[in-house]
Amino acid sequence: MDGYTNNVLQQNPRKAARIALKVFLNIMDAWGVNLEQRQVFLSSPDRNEFEQWQQGNVESMNLDVIIRISYIIGIYKGLGLIFNDRSMADEWVNKPNKEFNDQSALEFMLGGDIEQLKQVREFVDGPFNSIH
Repeated sequence: MDGYTNNVLQQNPRKAARIALKVFLNIMDAWGVNLEQRQVFLSSPDRNEFEQWQQGNVESMNLDVIIRISYIIGIYKGLGLIFNDRSMADEWVNKPNKEFNDQSALEFMLGGDIEQLKQVREFVDGPFNSIH
């Protein structure tokens, strides 16, 4: 995490968490991710907490959740830079990919491990990826 992001989180963690969550939920909508899958992406918060987050009621988030959301945002942004068409970028996460053992990036990331999110982010950002 860069210094600027860390500074924003420290100055107003509630606002930062709300904005991050809103962006995350919009991406999940674009990718067609269901509620159970969203929980996995967020490191499986308890049901009550997750329901509060879904309604936009968030006081704070732990660093693990913030990092997970950061990876998702980075993947979304990276795909937008690769594809001229946002719908093609959003569809990519659901297509099988040999880089992820013939799973889609979405299936691979849903393994629940933060390392899987990191791997997809690095692949999307990589100079020699085979996305197209």
